[in-house]
Amino acid sequence: MSYIFVGGSQRSGTSIAQQILCQHPDANPYVFESSFLRQLVCCYSEARSNFNNNHKSYFGDLQGLRNFNCGVVQAFLEQVNVRLGNHSHLILKEPHLTLVWPHLYELVPQAQFLMIVRDPRDVIASMVQVGARQKAAGQYYEFVNRDMPRLCRHFLSFYEPSFSVQDENFKNQLAVVHYEELVNDPKQMLQEIASFTGISFDQIDTEQTPDTGHVQPQTTTSALYSPWVTEVSGQKLSKGRVGNYLNVLTPSEVAQVEEHCSEFFEWFGYSRQAA
Repeated sequence: MSYIFVGGSQRSGTSIAQQILCQHPDANPYVFESSFLRQLVCCYSEARSNFNNNHKSYFGDLQGLRNFNCGVVQAFLEQVNVRLGNHSHLILKEPHLTLVWPHLYELVPQAQFLMIVRDPRDVIASMVQVGARQKAAGQYYEFVNRDMPRLCRHFLSFYEPSFSVQDENFKNQLAVVHYEELVNDPKQMLQEIASFTGISFDQIDTEQTPDTGHVQPQTTTSALYSPWVTEVSGQKLSKGRVGNYLNVLTPSEVAQVEEHCSEFFEWFGYSRQAA
């Protein structure tokens, strides 16, 4: 049984990546975000950071705490796999789960982690559009008032926990997937993912509209969910959203994103207009 977790910032392409990988015949169907798993790992993370205050009496030492939570998380993953059809590969994602990936690795050390990276300008532009739709619908809008420094901090926060870890074993279980490469040359990217995971994805037809499994974004009636849906949600891979920031952000906003995410641009090879 293999476990693959897809992560990265909101609006970075995690849904698209999970959806295409879930087309593997021995993988679970595309499914809603694994927020319950995040809650389990966050519980462990919080107990781990405050272990000596209250929890030592219950678990003895950190290893005891880890062993207990390993059992809880493993039981959840096994239950999910049975629920989704008892497949050989369980592929799950939730952007906020990425924040605790290092602790998830402690609980599921055999897991593999695919970090989706995308041009920060396109990510921030998508956040701005979601926020506008939420505001128009009278909802609380997470991405407020086109505040570029705040949005950049939010974007970067998804990557800092994993890329600041010094544990080489965790690093060996982590691979980076560029959104742009996935949508521009999906066959090549799937080959690279196959090399990392040891799972062949040759049977996936990237030219076809994928089976969206338990998630039907274009027909959802949820008012809460609809602001997050775009014209490419649930559709076959498309290059249409690459460079979309040019239609959304002002030149001043672009410059702010390039400034506040400058290291990210350098790390992952994105060109800045200012440069």
